[in-house]
Amino acid sequence: MGGTAAADAGFIKGSKHRVAVLRRLAESPAIPKEIKNDTDRPYSRVSDAVDDLREQGLVELLVPEEQTKGRLYALTDRGEECWEFMVDQGMVDPD
Repeated sequence: MGGTAAADAGFIKGSKHRVAVLRRLAESPAIPKEIKNDTDRPYSRVSDAVDDLREQGLVELLVPEEQTKGRLYALTDRGEECWEFMVDQGMVDPD
């Protein structure tokens, strides 16, 4: 598991927007508007980061794919493990 978390952490650290989105979703599931407001990032950056994190299996959509409003996102188990790894390794501030 350590190798996967380290590889995932490297991917996440490659973008401050991915770090911000992962940090926000580590608190609780959220819709893009909440992520945007809580991270002070433009929608386009939030959207790109969420897409990247979903492709890596770190974030999941909790509502049907067809739903266009109220798209609720959360960390997957892998995303949670990666965030914990990053905090434990001092790669990010937990807050």
